[in-house]
Amino acid sequence: MADESNKTGPAGGSDRPEPAVRVLDELAELEPELRGAAIIEAGGTALAVRSEDPGWAGDAVALLGAVDAAGDREVDSAHIATDKAEVFVVREGGLALVAVTGRFVLASLTGFDMRMSLRDLAAEAPDA
Repeated sequence: MADESNKTGPAGGSDRPEPAVRVLDELAELEPELRGAAIIEAGGTALAVRSEDPGWAGDAVALLGAVDAAGDREVDSAHIATDKAEVFVVREGGLALVAVTGRFVLASLTGFDMRMSLRDLAAEAPDA
C-alpha cells in the first residue's frame, strides 16, 4: 500500500491498473526519494500515478510528449537534472514510466529499477 505522504492510484481505464499501482508502490520502496511517478500506455493514457498532485498524470504525459518532440522518434530513456530534482523517462514493453526524484539519486540505478518495473508489468499482461 502507498504511504500517507504520497498516494498511488489508478489513472485510466486499462485492464492493468491494479498491477500498475502495485508496480509504482514497489518502485517507491526501491527509490525512497521518489517524489512522483506515472506509468503511461503507448496511446498517452496514464495507467497509474503516484503523487499527491491531481494534475501529475497530465504533466507526466505532457513531459513525455515534449521529450519525444525533441527528436525524430520516441525516446527509449531520458534523464534531466535540475538543481532541485531529477526527472527520468524509461520505455519498455509498450509502456513508459516518468518519475521525479530528489536531486542526488544514483541515475543508473534509478533507470534500471524503472526499466525492471516496466518489464514486470509487461510480463503480467494477458497477452505476454
